[in-house]
Amino acid sequence: MVTQDTTVPDSVGPEPGGDGAALAIRWVFPSRDGSVTRIIPGTTLFGRDPACVGCLPSASISRKHAEIRWLAGSPPMLCDLGSTNGVFLNGRPVSRAPIKLRDVIRLGDWIGVLTSFADNVPERWSFQELVKGYWAGPMLQAALAPARLAAPSDLSIIIEGKTGTGKEGAARAIHAWSKRQGPFLALNCAALPETLAESELFGYQKGAFTDAVRPHPGHLRAAHGGTLFLDEIVDLPATIQAKLLRAIEQQEVVPLGQSHPVRIDVRLVAAAQVSLRQAAAEGRFRSDLLARLEGLTITIPTLRERAEEIPFLFSNLVEQSRGRAAAPRLDPLLVERLCTFEWPFNVRELAQLVRGIMALHPDATVLDERMLAELNRSGNGSATVSAAPLDAEAVEPHAVKLDLEQVLSTLKAHGGNVKRAAQELKVSRSRLYRIIDKTNTLDLAAFRAASASPVAEDKDE
Repeated sequence: MVTQDTTVPDSVGPEPGGDGAALAIRWVFPSRDGSVTRIIPGTTLFGRDPACVGCLPSASISRKHAEIRWLAGSPPMLCDLGSTNGVFLNGRPVSRAPIKLRDVIRLGDWIGVLTSFADNVPERWSFQELVKGYWAGPMLQAALAPARLAAPSDLSIIIEGKTGTGKEGAARAIHAWSKRQGPFLALNCAALPETLAESELFGYQKGAFTDAVRPHPGHLRAAHGGTLFLDEIVDLPATIQAKLLRAIEQQEVVPLGQSHPVRIDVRLVAAAQVSLRQAAAEGRFRSDLLARLEGLTITIPTLRERAEEIPFLFSNLVEQSRGRAAAPRLDPLLVERLCTFEWPFNVRELAQLVRGIMALHPDATVLDERMLAELNRSGNGSATVSAAPLDAEAVEPHAVKLDLEQVLSTLKAHGGNVKRAAQELKVSRSRLYRIIDKTNTLDLAAFRAASASPVAEDKDE
C-alpha cells in the first residue's frame, strides 16, 4: 500500500539564495545549544551518518533518515527515506510534505523548527536573563535591540504586542539599560477609573477632595529620575490624555488642590496590545500624544512566532520552580507538543502551564505529554495543538481497519519491530506509528525488552 503525500497549507517557502537570508532548522531538542543545520539548494540529508549535512547522533535516528529537497521555483519538501522511527511535521507523520517557516520537524527524538537564517545570526543560542525572571532568546533580543540602543537617552518608547508577550518585562529591561537612578513604576491604565486617573497620574494635596486625608505624589512624580511604564495606554480617558500631553511637553505636573506646577524628570514607556497609530487613526487615541510618545516603537513577537525558543523558556521556568533540586528530563513528545501549541496568551500562559505541571508533579524525574492532558492543554484547552494527528483515512484512503488488540498482538509477536508489524498488518509504517502515538499506552521498549529474542528495528543501511 502506498501512503499518500500529506500537504500543508501556505507551504511556499523562499527561493534559494537571494538577500543573504537562507533557511535552516534550529534544533531545540535534545540539544539545548540551539544549533542549526542550514538547508542548501538541492538536497540536504539528515541522519546519524557523519557524512550527512544534518548529522544527528542518536540511536533513534537512521543512518539516512530524511532529506529536504529544495529546488528553484518550488517549496522545500521534507521526505522520509524509509527511516525506522519516522518523520513528523507539526505532530503528523509524513512520508513527503512541503514545509514552511516555523514548521516543527521531528526526526526520531530530534526536534527542530524551520527558520530563516541570515549570515550574521549566531549558530548557537544565547539566552539572557535581561532582568530577574525575564529571559530572552535571540529572536526577542533582536526585537529589543533598538530599545537597548535608545535606553540611555530620554527618548520615549512604545512597546506593542499581544497579551502575555512580556511587555512589562521589556520595559523593566529598558529601565535597567538606561542606568537611571530613580525607580521603575508601572501603571495599568485599563484598570484606572476615569474619576481616579487624574489623581493617580498627577497626585493631589491633602484636602483636595473629601477622601484626600494625606497628600499623594502621583505616579509621574513618584517615578522622578526613573521610568514610568504606562500599560494599555490606549485605555486612558481622553481628558487625561490631553493633560498627560501637557505634562510631557512642559515636564511638569500640577497636583489636584495645588496652584503651582512641580518639575518632573521621568522616562515614559507606553504599551498597548494594538497599534497606537491605528488607534489614533480610529479616533481612540490622541494623535498629538502619539507624536510625543513615539520616539521609538518596538513590537514584541508572539510566543508562536518564536516557537524555537519555547523549549528553552519552558526548561528555564521548570528549573526556577525546582530551585536547587535536579531539573526533570523532558520527553520528546512533550517538546513537540509545546512547539506546536498556538499559545493565545503567550509567555504568561507558558508560565502558568509550568506552575500547573509542577504543582501536580513536584518530584517528577521526567515530564511527558500526558501531563498536558491533566491541565486540558492537549486537546480543546486554551492552548491547542496547531496540527493534530490525522485520521487514518485522511492519509490512507481505503486503509485497513485495525483494532487495538490486533496491533498489540502483532507488535508483541515481532518483539516491538514496527516495520515488520506494519508489513504483517498490511499498513504503512507511518500509520502504525500514528496509532502508537495516539493510544499513549503502547510501549515499544517494553515489547522489545519482554521478547525472548528481541528483534532490532530494520535499519535503512
